[in-house]
Amino acid sequence: MKLTKKMQSALVIEENIQLLKCPICSAEMEMEEHARLVCENKHSFDLAKSGYVNLAPQAHSTKYDKSLFEARTAVMNSGYFEPVLENIIARLNGHLAEIERPVLLDAGCGEGTHLHVVHSQMPTGSVGVGIDLAKEGIVAASKAYTGIVWSVADLAAMPFADGSIDAILNILSPANYAEFDRLLKPGGMLIKVVPESGYLQELREVFYDGKQQKEEADPVAKASEHFDAVETERVTYEFELPNGLLEPLIRMTPLTWGASEEKVREALEMGMNYITIDLRVIVGVRR
Repeated sequence: MKLTKKMQSALVIEENIQLLKCPICSAEMEMEEHARLVCENKHSFDLAKSGYVNLAPQAHSTKYDKSLFEARTAVMNSGYFEPVLENIIARLNGHLAEIERPVLLDAGCGEGTHLHVVHSQMPTGSVGVGIDLAKEGIVAASKAYTGIVWSVADLAAMPFADGSIDAILNILSPANYAEFDRLLKPGGMLIKVVPESGYLQELREVFYDGKQQKEEADPVAKASEHFDAVETERVTYEFELPNGLLEPLIRMTPLTWGASEEKVREALEMGMNYITIDLRVIVGVRR
């Protein structure tokens, strides 16, 4: 008899229960009846039917809705990100080769495609954990991909034990270096991916008249404040857009949020054949 998604997830979580801590009181957690996580202070968190668990104690509303994650899934499944993911997989497998059952956390995993692809290329027994504050993303991830621990959680207070993670991914998502430092084992690896100046430049020409958006503080310098052996690699290529992919790409990227439907139609009517991917992979090791 085939196990339900909820039961499959419950078994994966139970096998890795030592990773989790209560998001309210930080106590250790236990699985009850393959249906809920409970801590010694009786804080309880039910597994959803699709297998994820909500460990964000406060209700949060985000600007990320179901349609955005559907658009993102379509784009990510097209091979759009493949060279970047290959870069990440090579780095992870090199760093984690000698570790038995390494634990990989994707902090800001969205709808889970990146973590699914990376985890599938890691050695058998590797543990994948994906968190995001956007519930719709985690719902989509848990419905699409089994064998991974999916949780709604806050990057500012992640519900995991100190020193329990071997590697963290942080792809086009805000970072919380204090939490990364707390969670990673000594020698643990952080891989952060940030946009470079040419990223989606064809869309920027339409929506921003080619102007650069204001960048945050230097992400390489920031990583170097918290991690050792920081190195970076710029990954740049042109991705040929299959028919029908331009609209989901426009819908998923923050570059176009707030744009008028007229501007969106203008971009669609241009019939772009390719898009520039220009990203920097930043790698650091916990001190």
